[in-house]
Amino acid sequence: MLNLIGIFFTIIGTILGCGFFSGKEIVVFFSKFGYWSFLGILFLFFVLFFLFRFLLNLDCKVVEKVQKSKVFLFINIFVCIVFSSAMIASINESLADQCLLIKTLLAVVVFVFCLLILFKGGKFLSRLNTFIVPFMIFAFLILLFSNLDLSLPSVSLPSLPMVSIFYSFLYCTLNVATSSMVIANLGSSLSKKQRALIAFLSAFVLMLILFFANIVLLQNQDSFGAVMPFMSIFSVWQKVVLKFNILLGASTTLFSLIYNFNISLRGLCNNFFIFILSIVVPIIVSFWGFENIVCFLYPTASVFSIFILFSLYFEKYNVFVKKIFFKQNE
Repeated sequence: MLNLIGIFFTIIGTILGCGFFSGKEIVVFFSKFGYWSFLGILFLFFVLFFLFRFLLNLDCKVVEKVQKSKVFLFINIFVCIVFSSAMIASINESLADQCLLIKTLLAVVVFVFCLLILFKGGKFLSRLNTFIVPFMIFAFLILLFSNLDLSLPSVSLPSLPMVSIFYSFLYCTLNVATSSMVIANLGSSLSKKQRALIAFLSAFVLMLILFFANIVLLQNQDSFGAVMPFMSIFSVWQKVVLKFNILLGASTTLFSLIYNFNISLRGLCNNFFIFILSIVVPIIVSFWGFENIVCFLYPTASVFSIFILFSLYFEKYNVFVKKIFFKQNE
């Protein structure tokens, strides 16, 4: 039972990152479409359920075969470095107004957990998320309900239902692709019914959280232009809690990316080289700044991350991509 709970919270923790808790991701992919954003959120549930179930049901042989492709390995490592460096940069920005001692202590804590995940693997990641993710969800829901108006928001935004659905699909693929190998690996210890249950509950919980967050944002449309929309909505004490949530959200996503490195490079190189690629390189890239990473590296990484999902799908169902990218390994 504890294993199921850990996997459930690990999947949610990979999606609820710094972009989500800041509100910026929600505005870009959902809220800017007004009432049609709720259609996108409903569509998100079905897409997430399909993707989670698909990844949890992936055969180990399929995952291993895809990992042997040099093209896939390069793309997966590149995407992980980009997103890991973005998470580290966001953590640094969220601590910008803190004293050096607090910054150092928190940085050391995150660094130690990254090392533990790198060397202890998925079980430690699941246990860690079992403690962190419920707290994040509970704290965020308190913030949302403290600012939730029961009246229907007045919306005069563009009516673009199909565009809203497309952005919802894009949001799902980009967020799930970066943790696809992690989810696939976690599903190997579950039965078919357990995989379906976890896929459903994960998608449903994420849909509910997004639903309430979207309402709060629509009721405060003047916050859309802010770098962190929720920061411009919440009160002083709520901002403190939100900053802590952003820190935890960035950390849980970073932890999943570190585990992705572990899975992808295991058996291909020694632990020291894995440590350099998964932790040292992202730290170096993070000094470029969160905004620069998002503006210049995210577009390429986003396209590549979608390729990761399609590669897994086509490899499983024996379609043309297998012949193009994986012929060398047959």
